[in-house]
Amino acid sequence: MKKVFLPLLLFLIFPLAIKAQTKAEAKKIVATYNLDLIRKKQLEIKKKEDQEKLKAVAYARKNNLPVRTVKPDGSISELMKLAPAGFPIYYATDHISNANASKSTRTNHLNTGGSLGLDLNGQGMVARVWDGGTVRKTHNLFSNRVTVVDEPSSTTYVLHSTHVTGTIMASNALAAAKGMAYQANARTFEWTNDLSEVMDEVQQGMLISNHSYGTPLSSNGTPLPAWYIGAYSFDSRDWDEAAYLSPYYLMVAAAGNDGFNDDNPNPLAFGYDKLTGNKTAKNNLVVANAEDAVVATNGTLTSVAINGSSSQGPTDDMRIKPDITGNGTELTSTSSTSNTATASLTGTSMASPNVAGTLLLLQQHYKNLTNNFMRAATLKGLACHTADDAGEVGPDPIFGWGLLNAKKAAETLTGNGLTSWVSEENLAQGQTFTMTVKSDGVSPLMASITWTDLPGVANLGDLGENDPTPALVNDLDIRITRNGNTYYPWRLDIDPTSPAIRTGDNNVDNVELVKIDAPTAGDYTITVTHKGTLQTGSQNYSLVVTGITSSFSLTSTTSDLVVCSDQNATFSFNYKQTGSGTTTFSAVGLPTGAVANFNNTSLSANGTVTMTISGLSNVAPGEYFIGIKGTSATETETRYKTLRIYNGTFQNVVLTSPSNAQSGLSTSVNLKWNSQDNAESYTVQVSTSPTFTTLILNQITTDTEYVVADLNQQTRYYWRVVPSNRCGSAIAANAASNYFDTGILVCGSSSFTATDFSNAAIADVSNSSASVPVTVTGGYAIGDLNVYINITHTYVQDMTISLIGPAAIGSPVITLLKEPCGDNDNINCTMDDSGDAPACSGNPSISGLIAPFDSLSALNTLPADGVWTLQVIDPYNGDGGSINNFRMDICYVTPALGIATDELTNVTVYPNPTKGIINISLPELSGETTLKLYDIQGREIAIKTTNASAETLNIENLQEGVYLLSIENGSSKTTKKIVLNK
Repeated sequence: MKKVFLPLLLFLIFPLAIKAQTKAEAKKIVATYNLDLIRKKQLEIKKKEDQEKLKAVAYARKNNLPVRTVKPDGSISELMKLAPAGFPIYYATDHISNANASKSTRTNHLNTGGSLGLDLNGQGMVARVWDGGTVRKTHNLFSNRVTVVDEPSSTTYVLHSTHVTGTIMASNALAAAKGMAYQANARTFEWTNDLSEVMDEVQQGMLISNHSYGTPLSSNGTPLPAWYIGAYSFDSRDWDEAAYLSPYYLMVAAAGNDGFNDDNPNPLAFGYDKLTGNKTAKNNLVVANAEDAVVATNGTLTSVAINGSSSQGPTDDMRIKPDITGNGTELTSTSSTSNTATASLTGTSMASPNVAGTLLLLQQHYKNLTNNFMRAATLKGLACHTADDAGEVGPDPIFGWGLLNAKKAAETLTGNGLTSWVSEENLAQGQTFTMTVKSDGVSPLMASITWTDLPGVANLGDLGENDPTPALVNDLDIRITRNGNTYYPWRLDIDPTSPAIRTGDNNVDNVELVKIDAPTAGDYTITVTHKGTLQTGSQNYSLVVTGITSSFSLTSTTSDLVVCSDQNATFSFNYKQTGSGTTTFSAVGLPTGAVANFNNTSLSANGTVTMTISGLSNVAPGEYFIGIKGTSATETETRYKTLRIYNGTFQNVVLTSPSNAQSGLSTSVNLKWNSQDNAESYTVQVSTSPTFTTLILNQITTDTEYVVADLNQQTRYYWRVVPSNRCGSAIAANAASNYFDTGILVCGSSSFTATDFSNAAIADVSNSSASVPVTVTGGYAIGDLNVYINITHTYVQDMTISLIGPAAIGSPVITLLKEPCGDNDNINCTMDDSGDAPACSGNPSISGLIAPFDSLSALNTLPADGVWTLQVIDPYNGDGGSINNFRMDICYVTPALGIATDELTNVTVYPNPTKGIINISLPELSGETTLKLYDIQGREIAIKTTNASAETLNIENLQEGVYLLSIENGSSKTTKKIVLNK
């Protein structure tokens, strides 16, 4: 294994609590999620996590490293995985009163008795906490509101986990230890498999999770490699993808406690650049740690200092990280030693749950105001926008956007439309959004946009140290203009020790904020645009504006809607106004054919406006952004809602591959079709009958392709795709259908063995690679493919082994083995889709017939000619080896010997495999049946006719191998593959 290693200890920060919102609320949250895709991604991540853990444990045993340690002070470290360059990554915990934290972030102003009169205590809200062990759920301050999901029967309670959970939701029975959301519920998890468990919880409507752990700069005096620190890592990308798939979910994470540690060998600047792992993600909220703030009774911040141990940013691409600051110094919270015990701890682990619990209250407040929850981007943007600036003027890599100000955030939501603006918008490709706001001339005018960005390109060590390439994918821009003057958003200077600047666009952050410090009262124009191409065609974003004044407001109390075209869509809005005057209402963005009606076409006092959209049967299916526009004598205001329309009238799905009447296909075929705006799912049907009287496949999918396998050779198959949605389903009998013919697989005569081993050696240093080519000739179309590999290598789990196809067919990459097994040596196996999982025992540890990581059937029907390459990548230090042998066994497809119009059913052939005698059952057949036996190359070997319902063939005199038995009766036919194994 790796002889040289760089341990990564993950500092632990403190967790949060949960108790689920109602099922109806959870269902509303996930209504727009692609749950099939999330479940698929969850399974992929879980498999990856399990493999990483097994590999890490084997590595630890070989190198005499601890897997899990618990120190006398209760702090924990646990080995979780190995980074690509081979250094071990540990999750670990480090070790103010909760009451002081609540005052610092102004959370107390939201609670019952607070100055805002909101009575926000977390009632009915659920927090999730991932941490280093079991929470003492029986603690008196938890009041039976904690659910331990992982290891619920364990009585080995952990201080850190219990303390963090208490900071989020411990009751107010003990004032000093009262949590931020002290009537909320918590669901707690052990940190193993944290990301896959998060992917599971988002399907249940999770809004916020807390993660008080991370990767410190060094362990046992050994620093991390410079490239890893500040990099947009594989962890960052994975967590960004989870957020992108679940737009209402926000991960809150501690920044780390390396403030005094200068073990980064190549920092962006001395004393900076200390964030690692998922702390460099774009879509989460990373929290720094402040000492107790000095705050006036009205919530005004007087002063605040950073705790010197708090880790500094920024990221290598100069994004503003950490995002925000909480109070985590000397927090008194629940302890694990008894049901009444408390403890005082310090760290970003404590600051993170201070913030997470507070954000839960802001979600509760928004729900009370609008009957909906905020998207994660809205919540994150609100927190950053309303934070109290601290440290350098503007954002900085120490405080981020500043100290969380829950009071200002709640006031911004309450005043939405009158003294502030909070909305969730969508920007289409090439679109420009503009709105006019009126500065109050007293407060700074501030406008910000925040969006959940697609995952970017991860640095796996191959992009170098301090790589400045932006991780941003969709680059939105916000500006404010007035009288020919343009005001730009904040961005960090290239020197992180210098104050932030605002002299141009920000092209790295997905939080952009423009601030005019001393605006003149009057109208200003806010513009939102984008650069380049929006990868998904459009981008949702959240807009927050403060320092404005308006005479009326419209606030939606209805969710975005999905309706059938025979229904109406009704949106409700609360209307408020200050002073006198009348506001009239109209619809904007109506699709052609739709009609809008209002219960009140105008109002001159507070009330409710409903906008009912009818006539949808005349509207093409699709997604529309429809606005209600209020117009008074002095201003206008427009609020947009999303309307998704389906109808019960379906067009035929366009079938794209295989093409109609295509012949000579393999027995595994990838069916593809075009998507339809009016479809939520598709039913894929395959039959041997043109009338689909019997189905060999009847599968529902939300995808636009499906692999059908185990087809018979030289058989005609008919297929169709039937669209459906919540409004109905197409009539299957009317769906367009295609047919294709499978050919005969010819095996055993087309093997190609490598002869060039000039690059076959696998070095024993990190990021080693080896490759061996094979040239395929003969003009074959692939019908089935097996790959034989023989590799000498100690610790096979270091390797990812891939088959790369010729450039002429697009250089497809099939991963054969991806860091398999554990502390095992050598490989001598054949990769076959019908194989088994590696046994990972003995020597060689992988042998026999093994199923590849990716299916080889993806190559079926492609031309085989060209240079194929077996590639081995070993990113880890230590063990080396060599590729000893590489062979490709190709079964190619030849045209069928004849295609019957109907498929014989109820025909059985046994035993199969056989030692020589074949029994053939032919029930319910009339007339003469013809039996023809072919070898795998399509040569006829024997023929027999029979009128019996059962027949026997003796093939003992033939050589071992695969044969094809054709059975024909009238116009019906079937072909069976026979395996002779003496």
